[in-house]
Amino acid sequence: MRDPLPEPAPSAHSETLWLRVRRSLIGSVLGRRMLGQYVGAAMLPIGALAVLDYLHAGNIHFIQVSALAAALVIVLGAWQTRRIVDPLHRLLAGTRGIMEHDFSHQIAASGRDEIAQLSRAFNEMARSLGMNFATLHVLSQIDKTILTKLDIGEVAKSALSCVRYVTSAHVVILGLYESEAAELMRIYALRRDGTPKIRAKFTLTERLRERIPDTDAAGWTEEPPLPEQVLSRLKREDRVHKYWVQTIARGDRVWGVLMLGHAAELALTSDQLRLLSGVHDRLEVAFSWLERDRKLQTMAHADPLTGLPNRASMLTLLARELASAQRDGTSVGILFLDLDRFKRANDTLGHAVGDALLRQAADRITENLRAGDAVARPGGDEFTVLLCNLPSARDAGTVARGLIKALSRPFEVDGHTIYVGASVGIAIYPQDGTNGADLLKKADSAMYRAKEGGRNRFAYYEESMNVEAQRRAALDHELRQAFDRKELVLHYQPQIDVRSGLVCAAEALVRWQHPRQGMLLPPAFIPFAEESGLIDAIGSWVLKEACLQQQRWRRDGVPIPCVAVNVSTRQLLRSNFLRTVHYLMNLAKMQPGGLEIEVTESIFVEGGQAGMEALHALAAAGVRVAIDDFGTGYSSFGALKTLPAGILKLDKSFLEGAPADNDAATIVAAMVNMAHTLRKEVVAEGVEREDQYRFLQEIGCEKVQGFLFSEALPAGEMARFALERVQAGLPADSPADSPADSPAEARSAQAGARSAQAGGTASQSGLETAESM
Repeated sequence: MRDPLPEPAPSAHSETLWLRVRRSLIGSVLGRRMLGQYVGAAMLPIGALAVLDYLHAGNIHFIQVSALAAALVIVLGAWQTRRIVDPLHRLLAGTRGIMEHDFSHQIAASGRDEIAQLSRAFNEMARSLGMNFATLHVLSQIDKTILTKLDIGEVAKSALSCVRYVTSAHVVILGLYESEAAELMRIYALRRDGTPKIRAKFTLTERLRERIPDTDAAGWTEEPPLPEQVLSRLKREDRVHKYWVQTIARGDRVWGVLMLGHAAELALTSDQLRLLSGVHDRLEVAFSWLERDRKLQTMAHADPLTGLPNRASMLTLLARELASAQRDGTSVGILFLDLDRFKRANDTLGHAVGDALLRQAADRITENLRAGDAVARPGGDEFTVLLCNLPSARDAGTVARGLIKALSRPFEVDGHTIYVGASVGIAIYPQDGTNGADLLKKADSAMYRAKEGGRNRFAYYEESMNVEAQRRAALDHELRQAFDRKELVLHYQPQIDVRSGLVCAAEALVRWQHPRQGMLLPPAFIPFAEESGLIDAIGSWVLKEACLQQQRWRRDGVPIPCVAVNVSTRQLLRSNFLRTVHYLMNLAKMQPGGLEIEVTESIFVEGGQAGMEALHALAAAGVRVAIDDFGTGYSSFGALKTLPAGILKLDKSFLEGAPADNDAATIVAAMVNMAHTLRKEVVAEGVEREDQYRFLQEIGCEKVQGFLFSEALPAGEMARFALERVQAGLPADSPADSPADSPAEARSAQAGARSAQAGGTASQSGLETAESM
């Protein structure tokens, strides 16, 4: 027997290939760093290698061994690839879905290897991103709603849905206060699908108030601020036992609470808390913007001081009521009410007191109206009243009479007792007009007629008032142009020293040289100046022009040592009045006593302590202070004793009956003696007869003023009058002891003629002495 064939030695090429296959198999498995369940899988190639080694040792042909090894490698590679690559493909597909905002893709993950862990992490990330994107979408919708139409119902609905989605709570509740007083709360609850909605309104008892957090910090509790019946229903139907409560507030303003209801406390993640915070913040913004819009709406349609409708709102209401009255054939009354003496109280006691007075007046008007009537405040101290379903025009007068009576009672404001009263104008639909704005205008005209009739009364509109209203409007417009056209001028009425017969002072009185109506006296235009706000400018101009004129007279050697200017309490109390007086005295180089300021007795009531301090400051600056129209107002001996006024101007009404009327003469003599006792001079106004002048001489009156001597004259004529008094050398016991054609007598005759043209001497004198400028 032949010896067997020796085993062929493996070639270098086959050895290399085998080592490569074995290293590849080992590397393909061990290089994966698999643990746990991969240990069993790793044993398969190891066993395969052992079989190959055994076959190789048994002289199996190399080609067969190589083919078997290749087959094992292919099978094992395919199996391993499927276990690793397939999950990676699913992860890649899920990632592409996330890029396209599809967060619903979930990857099945089993085991504890890296692939399973990666799959679970991906699923969690997809859920988190889905929740965040969905929540951000809802929040953006809320933002859009806030910035566009601000539908608070839509905002609340979206917010509740978003909170429910983020937290998966059984119930989400929004509780809102019905008003700033936080006495009532209305709740909106979002429950599971298919369960009925819960909407309830209830009173916040003290016990429920205590359950509302003081801050916006949220927390879980078993006692939310909900009534017992709501809690029982939620517990029974939704199995809610725990509540998460957070206050919705910004600054000091609280709008309500946001609540979550669940069977147990929810462990909210940081992401969930962050998203809840976003919803909470948007609710705060929405409610704050809603409150801002409401305030703007109120400002647009209501008076901010009294809360009453403003003019625009009243016109809308009036148009609606007139349309209803036209349809039903009924009447409507419009009352235009203006508070009497309000400006005096406002200027002397301050705007804070004036505002409080207006609020009290608004309350009184509202309380004295019929059911269904409306009141508005167009502005200032004016109110309009709408009387609906008016049975007759007479009933409008009844309402007006009640309002006047109510407003005539004293007001108590900050320790001050204030009397105002009211004047009311009435217009009736349809006899006075059919247009709302036109009826208001006619009621306004009637109100002015009531004021002219003595105030604290009412007047119905008459057609003649329309002409008067047009005249007043035209005059008001022209007065505003009078300054630019330099149409205002000053005339001066002399004061005569009884002892010397010479001019001792000249009272400055304003006139308006109207381009068409001629020379107008103050009563014809001063009321318009007060209404239009020009009175302060006119008063300042009068004061400046009078001081400069006195300087011109001194320069020209005219013997008029003092110029007197009437000043209202309002002007006196202005913060810059004293500085203006000092400036003008320096500008005109006036000597002490060269300027006399005349105020009325109302300074005792209207001026208060500030008025007294202003008068003392004027006296300290060398200004003479006089009380005008003395005896007709509020003077008291106690006040006169301390008042820094060295001159009392006796009102002309006391002198009209004297000396023929013994009682009148006695009163005048007593007043002069009283003034002398208080070491004050007396100027008698309205001296129109020689017997009056003789009587005043006898009782020791120092100075006189009136038409017996001269009317108010332009500056040039005033200078000639003063010089003529000096040149005539009149004795002290006669105002006109000179030839019949003397200048004084001639002027007296001219004054009589002019006063006769104006309706008589007495009426003309009254215009002169009653004017405020």
